[in-house]
Amino acid sequence: MTITEFLTARLDEDESIARAADSASSHPGEAHDEPAAAAPSLPEQRRHIDRWSPTQILVDIAAKRTIVETYEELGRVLAKALDSGSADEVAVTRNLFAGLQVAVLAHAMVFADHPDYRAEWRS
Repeated sequence: MTITEFLTARLDEDESIARAADSASSHPGEAHDEPAAAAPSLPEQRRHIDRWSPTQILVDIAAKRTIVETYEELGRVLAKALDSGSADEVAVTRNLFAGLQVAVLAHAMVFADHPDYRAEWRS
């Protein structure tokens, strides 16, 4: 399993959970006929709940998918550049790839406790 396959699977899992939760209210006290007293009263609590709402998580997942997909595509571009022998193209592409690799490895660390996580992905 590659790191992009690993991350795509984790993003798929997170997206599935967020979509399931998105059908319910993201604010306690508004779903399941809970008493109004269960709703957060402090603005900080409400901001925290809003920040971690299923809708926000889905936006976050889409952004992370873009990083993973771009990393994968840039890997293909780098392989072609290496085959072409153009030193300038290889250098630029290698630097771009290295930058994205840092982001991908850092994101994978979030899932370091997953059984499919590989030790060599630790950055």
